[in-house]
Amino acid sequence: MIDEDLRLRAGCGRSLSYHGPADPRSLLKALADRPEAALAPDFYGNGGAVAQLEARTAALLGKPAASFMIKGVTAQLVLLRALTEIRTGAVVIPALGHMAVDEADAVDHLIAAPVIRLGGDGPYDVADLEALDETPAICVVELPLRRAAYRLLPLDALAALSEWCRARGVHLHVDGARIWEAAAGYGVSPAAIAALADSVYVSFYKGLGGLAGAALAGDHALLDMLKSWKTRLGGDLSTAFPYALAAFEGLDTKLPRMADYVARARTLAASLAERGLGPLPGVPHTNAFRILLPGVPDILTRANRAFARRHGIWLFNGFEAMADDRSAAEIVIGEAAMVLSDAEIAGWIGDMTGDGAE
Repeated sequence: MIDEDLRLRAGCGRSLSYHGPADPRSLLKALADRPEAALAPDFYGNGGAVAQLEARTAALLGKPAASFMIKGVTAQLVLLRALTEIRTGAVVIPALGHMAVDEADAVDHLIAAPVIRLGGDGPYDVADLEALDETPAICVVELPLRRAAYRLLPLDALAALSEWCRARGVHLHVDGARIWEAAAGYGVSPAAIAALADSVYVSFYKGLGGLAGAALAGDHALLDMLKSWKTRLGGDLSTAFPYALAAFEGLDTKLPRMADYVARARTLAASLAERGLGPLPGVPHTNAFRILLPGVPDILTRANRAFARRHGIWLFNGFEAMADDRSAAEIVIGEAAMVLSDAEIAGWIGDMTGDGAE
């Protein structure tokens, strides 16, 4: 049924989440008009728009350097594989983080170190680290924690975790696939978050709406150490300039809008709360949150498809079973929702769940 959902979503002219449907021809034409498109193509990540993107990413994060990677999974495995060769001890990851839930346990299979999952159903903090029998070598923090309804560790708790790690010589890494969104949620710059960590991973396609691609940022010595494992784990393409052009487009057009997306998420969540849809968390930490819908995932999945066929509108990518025969669905605010009213969105959801079915 995945193929059916992909076809349905591709055929929809509107959507609730992210930045709306993209026409490949229009997208490629827009990227061809960018000034960076006049540069010579990079060669395996060297030179061209990729080099410029690395410099801009490093500057945005306040780090000495950044290295483009084709994918976040690769980027973080490269980092952890290299670090665990020179550090003895466990790697701590969030129990609901990308590495624990979405990557087929790659960290367990490809990292030569014990992996500890902390935090239960939310972000872990200093108290969780203090309860460990031994001090870990590396701590990974995901900001925001997507599987926990895009929750952020409070900023003072994140600063305390940073201090704890630095006092003990523990490498702190931020899984910042959504760091641009997290920074807007905190009301600080991405560099303010990155300053608390030794290394940061960022994505160019989630909130920024790029084609694909990621970067690792840190000091020059760290990134030099990663080069061998970047090659071994396939971190480069023969040329990546289309991804770099799309990343620049996102940095120029979506990054300045992140605070607006967060504000819209909070007003929409408040409106949906009044309609009994129980947003989680009650006040979104970033531009994304969950709502609770009546029904089990199978029934809601069929209803979502039927709504898409009737109206040409894609609402939700999936549903997760919760208590009391309800299911959770994600709403991620981007350009698509910025032109919609609360009443329009609530009407769509009511129609889809059957409250206003035709």
